[in-house]
Amino acid sequence: DWGDHVKKGQKLALLDSVELGEVRANYKKAMAMLRMAKKNYSREKALYKQKISSTKHFLEAENTYEQAQIELKALKEKLILMGQLEDDIQCIAEDQVSSLFILSAPFDGTVIEKNVAIGELKDAFTPVVTISDLTNLWVWFDIYEKDISMVQPGNKVMISVASYPDEQFEGIVTYIGVTVDEKTRTVKVRAEVDNHHEKLKPGMFARVLLLYQSEKSNSSPIVPDKAVQSDGQKCFVFVPLHEGLFLRRDVTIGTRVDGHVKVTSGLNKNDRVVVKGGFLLKSGIMKEKFGEGCVH
Repeated sequence: DWGDHVKKGQKLALLDSVELGEVRANYKKAMAMLRMAKKNYSREKALYKQKISSTKHFLEAENTYEQAQIELKALKEKLILMGQLEDDIQCIAEDQVSSLFILSAPFDGTVIEKNVAIGELKDAFTPVVTISDLTNLWVWFDIYEKDISMVQPGNKVMISVASYPDEQFEGIVTYIGVTVDEKTRTVKVRAEVDNHHEKLKPGMFARVLLLYQSEKSNSSPIVPDKAVQSDGQKCFVFVPLHEGLFLRRDVTIGTRVDGHVKVTSGLNKNDRVVVKGGFLLKSGIMKEKFGEGCVH
């Protein structure tokens, strides 16, 4: 059903397809014709070598054998296009031909759409079930043509969505478009983001912060603007130590882009910082005149 997690090979539905039954029957018939053609070709070839059979008969047998091979291959490809697995096709010769078809999941994923009910008729162009691997999503965004030189596959991006304003999701650039939009002068870029927690949903609008590293500098941590506080002299952030205890960390900030700021010193890349409630902690420090140190 909708939202169900399924595994590769898991049975999803039992379908009855008249067209599939006909193709299966034709495939089984073609297998029999191929066996007969092969046997006749082998006999004519042996007779031809002994100069008992004529060249005409030998060539006719050879042509019939080749045509039988082509016919069987074409029907097999048609069965594959209709969703038949290799094991299903191999069983056609042994089993009684049926129009019933077990629809199985082609990969691990989540059912995001279901368009079938028991006994309902469907045409060949309507998907019965749509499965998607939601643990790894694509994020598409645009960059201006003047910025193309700063982007390359492997660059990190930080993604934020309205549903989780205090969280960021890391992604990796995997594709850069090859054409420029004539109206917007932008290029399409695709990033892949790990979504094992499945918080991100297909179709969500997202804000993307592109991170790039110059040859002269190491990658610096990027934090939301509201995580950085100031006492009028220094900028600082709060780093959580454990429940109810926070450490003020003086930092030096760099460029600000789209609601985020680069921290050039004072913060390690994997450090966690307080995003929500930082102003209240700052107010507590100023009021009690604790200066640098721990705040409860």
